[in-house]
Parts: sequence; C-alpha cells; structure tokens
Amino acid sequence: MRSLSDAQIRQFLDEDGRTAKLATVAADGQPHVVPVWYIVDSDEVVVTMSSTTAKGRHLARDPRVALTVDDERPPFAFVTVRGVATLLHDPPDLLDWTTRIAARYVPPDDVARLGARFADIDDLVVRIRPIRAIGWAEVTA
Repeated sequence: MRSLSDAQIRQFLDEDGRTAKLATVAADGQPHVVPVWYIVDSDEVVVTMSSTTAKGRHLARDPRVALTVDDERPPFAFVTVRGVATLLHDPPDLLDWTTRIAARYVPPDDVARLGARFADIDDLVVRIRPIRAIGWAEVTA
C-alpha cells in the first residue's frame, strides 16, 4: 500500500457515492460508528443529522470524531480523518446542505425531494475540522 498525498486525499473524499463511517464517543466512553452521507466544504467535512440521534447526542457532549471513507473494490483504498465537530443547530441554510449532500448520492430527479426530506428530519449541520487525515491505496502493478 502507498500513502496518499493531501491532494489525493481530497480527490478521494470528493468522489461521489462513497459513504463515510462516522465514529463518535458515547457517554460511557464506548465508540459508536454509523454510516453517513457527507460533502467536503473547503477543508471541512459536512454532515447533517438530528440532534436526537445517538450520534447527535454524543457530539453535543464530546465533539471528537473519526471518519473513514473506503473503496472496497480492488485495488482498495481508504481515508481516515480525525477531527473536531462544530454543531450548528437549526441553521437557516439547512435545506441547502441537505440538498447538496443528497446530490452526491442520488439521481438528479431525486435530489430536491431527498434534500427536503432530510431537512425535515435533521436539525444539525455538523462541520468536522480535520486534525489529522491519512489515506492509503493499494499499489497496482
């Protein structure tokens, strides 16, 4: 395997369709990992969620996160980000974020509907500021 440069990490994270696995810290110190849709904005990873979910409650108490995005197809690759989350409660641009994120994962005809659906159930925009990011890719011959 070879290490990815910062530019390669960004390119990998920007590719559409890959979900992230978001790890948060539960009140008892146990890790909690869930898949999430995301988008990269500047140098931050952005997700939306409901403040009533386990991950939302965990982040309100402890903003430390880890996030992994991987390509499970050969030649295999992954990026892992450790960082700190900032929670924005009921931001006025929530629909914009849920729609931008949905556009990465669904066909164009479904983007507006899913963006609105997630804006109805989510009340947080979470911005993850990376402290450390690493990426690895399988070396192909």
